[in-house]
Amino acid sequence: MNFKLTLIPALIVLAAAGHSQDDPLAKYVYPLAKPLATPPVEIDVTDFPESKAWAEKAKGLVETWYPYITSLLSTQKWKAPKKITLIIKKDLEVPAYEENARITINGKWITGHPDDLGMVIHEMTHIIQDYPDYDGKPGWLVEGIADYTRWWRYEPEGPRPKLTAKNTYHDAYRVTAMFLAYAGKKYNLALVPALDLAMREKRDPMPVFKDLTGKTAQEIWDEMVPPVK
Repeated sequence: MNFKLTLIPALIVLAAAGHSQDDPLAKYVYPLAKPLATPPVEIDVTDFPESKAWAEKAKGLVETWYPYITSLLSTQKWKAPKKITLIIKKDLEVPAYEENARITINGKWITGHPDDLGMVIHEMTHIIQDYPDYDGKPGWLVEGIADYTRWWRYEPEGPRPKLTAKNTYHDAYRVTAMFLAYAGKKYNLALVPALDLAMREKRDPMPVFKDLTGKTAQEIWDEMVPPVK
């Protein structure tokens, strides 16, 4: 596999470093950057105390997976938060959201979907992404990378979207995640961290596709989902 590291010097490839064959998580990840230690994780269930057991489980998930997710992105020069807080509210308009290293979770949602810990991985990825605001930052790619870490790293056996000619690579979330997984596996596994690095540096990430794969994002998409003729 050609990682073309000359194009992204900040990446450090540690081929399976730190993961033994006995590591139950080893099959899910391919370390690219040095894993970072998990900051303290706090839970706040004041608004929904009956969620404490679920919150404790989510806390353990964050503590375990935070280093792995940092190894999948370009976090070498990133300043990690001093702590991560999980807040359970009785009800929200969405299952969960992240802001300032605080993940607020919908208690009604987890009551009906107690096994949905994957959303914590998605929101934790947003903490690690922590991209600065700049003109042209592609929100679809931000969400696509977060779903990539969830559905192709944490839950690789999860359901895949059924793509049609109406879909595009910038549909965000699981569609974009599927696109990134396809492009990375077929062409270059450094693609996701390189896209991540571009957005950290306030750059347009789209040229990264051509630089690392030899093809534009649209060309890769058309290869993955042939257009209707």
